[in-house]
Amino acid sequence: MASRRTWGTSPQLWIAALLAGAIASGLAAPGPAMSARPPAAKAASACRSADGLVHVPAGVVLLGEDGEGRPGRSVKVAEFWIERHEVTNRQFAAFVAATGYKTQAEREGQGAVFVQPHAIDGSGDAGQWWQFAKGASWRHPTGRETAPPATRAQMPVVQVSFEDAQAYARWAGGRLPTEAEWERAARGDQAHPVDPGRWAYDAKGKPVANTWQGVFPVVAQVEDGYPGLAPVGCFPASPMGLHDMIGNAWEWTTTEVAGAARNRTLKGGSFLCAFNYCANFRPAGWQAQEEDLPTSHVGFRLVRDRAP
Repeated sequence: MASRRTWGTSPQLWIAALLAGAIASGLAAPGPAMSARPPAAKAASACRSADGLVHVPAGVVLLGEDGEGRPGRSVKVAEFWIERHEVTNRQFAAFVAATGYKTQAEREGQGAVFVQPHAIDGSGDAGQWWQFAKGASWRHPTGRETAPPATRAQMPVVQVSFEDAQAYARWAGGRLPTEAEWERAARGDQAHPVDPGRWAYDAKGKPVANTWQGVFPVVAQVEDGYPGLAPVGCFPASPMGLHDMIGNAWEWTTTEVAGAARNRTLKGGSFLCAFNYCANFRPAGWQAQEEDLPTSHVGFRLVRDRAP
């Protein structure tokens, strides 16, 4: 089960590679469309996550320890403070109102959007999964929302490029985390290897994070109650009191990807990570992302070097 996926030189090449891998595994074989169970979305009112920062003491993180025998690399991390949840549309809207900032997707008039196919035909056609949608931006992540923005106020902001996230960080007085900082916060005081699946599912197999249940990309069983992004605070907090460190939206870090110019490391997985491919719903998982590519499943959270 690969834990490293990259967009490569273009999202089309990355998607085609994933498609080939899924078909080769026999978990997403070409054929008639497989029906998904109707979504059973939870009420947003049941989701609670207060704004604020959580203190992460100085410590050592086993960077990359994957629960499958890969021991990871011991890295010392100084103390820092990290936001309790991903930056929301509400918080980003305050930044835009104060500064008049226009995101890259807004300037270019489009963003990359996941579109669930009815079937996989085996052609490797990247257009089955991802499309550049006109009008897609942080205000309208898929480019076609009809619900008022207020109903998405507590959703993680997405369709933000690395530049956009950095601009918000400067305004808010924080910064984006490094890969090691992010993983230190996600692992907490983990002392022993953890089965990869246990980061997103409890001992009974119940989802405790917003990921993809079923066979990606054609069967979405929506056992976690969300067919896409969920508002922050809908799933149990980590032992450190952090929400959505696993699943929901990928998160930008400042760590550059070796050998891939202008690519940064994403952490945390998203609502599109499934067991049959990606499976990045664990602290060790990561993905390379082009700095100038805003998408419908990538957001961020901030850290600070001093107590608020």
